[in-house]
Amino acid sequence: MKTSFAVMGVAAGALCISLAACDRVLTVTNPGALDEGQLTDPALEQFVVNGVIGEFQYAYGFYALWSGVLADETFTDHTNVSVRQTSLHNFDDLNDQTTDVFGNLSRARASADDGLVRLQAILGAGYGKSLNVARVFAYGGYSYVLLGEGYCDAPVALSAGLPPAELFRRAIVRFDSAIAVATAASAGAPAATVTAAQDIINMARVGAARAALKMNDFAKSKGYAILVPDTYEKLAYYSANSVRENNIVNSAARTTGAWLSMTPVFQGLNDPRLPQPTASRAGLNSNPIWVPFRPSQYSGWVATNPTQIIDITSNIRFASGLEAKYDALEADGPNAAMLAFVNSRRAVGGKAAVNLSGAELTAEFRWQRAYDFYLTGQRLGDLRRYAATGTNLFPTGKYPVFPDPYGTMQCFIVPRSEKTGNPNYQSP
Repeated sequence: MKTSFAVMGVAAGALCISLAACDRVLTVTNPGALDEGQLTDPALEQFVVNGVIGEFQYAYGFYALWSGVLADETFTDHTNVSVRQTSLHNFDDLNDQTTDVFGNLSRARASADDGLVRLQAILGAGYGKSLNVARVFAYGGYSYVLLGEGYCDAPVALSAGLPPAELFRRAIVRFDSAIAVATAASAGAPAATVTAAQDIINMARVGAARAALKMNDFAKSKGYAILVPDTYEKLAYYSANSVRENNIVNSAARTTGAWLSMTPVFQGLNDPRLPQPTASRAGLNSNPIWVPFRPSQYSGWVATNPTQIIDITSNIRFASGLEAKYDALEADGPNAAMLAFVNSRRAVGGKAAVNLSGAELTAEFRWQRAYDFYLTGQRLGDLRRYAATGTNLFPTGKYPVFPDPYGTMQCFIVPRSEKTGNPNYQSP
């Protein structure tokens, strides 16, 4: 039996997902979990929504860590062969990291899609004007974005492999639905509801601008981005309540037993946005590593105290007015507005103004973006789109602490476990 949903009375919500199509990761047996029937109990509406947010936040932290390793932000000195292969950009579909990242993002994506089905059953006619529905649409959109940015292709609910462009398209459909539902929820509502709705709307606009940018649809990206206030921010929250609620980046960059290092291209910048230690220390393989301190998009960061570690409770800003500003300016290309913005960001990094134009200005703009969003999961998607247009910034040559050269992998691949368990999988 299939249960479908749609945003009632909202054209932008013409999205239909079947309960039967939800990813099988939701069917794992857990003796402490609720029974299936309980998940449509109206009393558990917030439980469903909190589950969606929790799955996303865990997956996002995991993605921020490992996408930085596959990009050019960090490298590892670890005793685990799988970690080493990931860091060398030379791995296959049995690699633990590509498997774990896929599993976590797929759970977050499936949790959101399934949550919408359950919310329709719970809310009935109120579905199309519920802030909780809008939230789930928005968080689901981000799960699709990260799959598109991180994976060469990715199946959804036992489908064939979907190319990044299709994953981004599905993300935008969800962001548009979030905007439409939140707008409907705020009509004639109390001030607190209007404020909450606007938060979701801006979250969705930043996500949609990001997805459109990765599709190289600059006009569409700008259309969303210019509507986001400069002061807007949305954080993924972490705590000491349980290991799963920790900021997992801490596990690689902690005070003892660290194995994550800033790559040479991000060292020696003397930029408070991505602070580094004054000296290296030994990683798990006893090689020298420069463990990153807390970057500017992590909670608790202050420019005047650059030596704070990334803590298990460090929240991460994953959507912001700053990101929207970058997206809007990139759409217009190198011009006077981009130069003024670049110099404002250089000032934040303690650097003097420059007078650049054309390709040189674009290159500096890209580096400022890299510094501003260090270790937030932005860089891998950016490197992939730069490479697609002829500017390959992925690391090459000798690995920093091993004799091996870097490999050529530029995206995660679908794990063997998914390929063998999905009769429909084939790469596009």
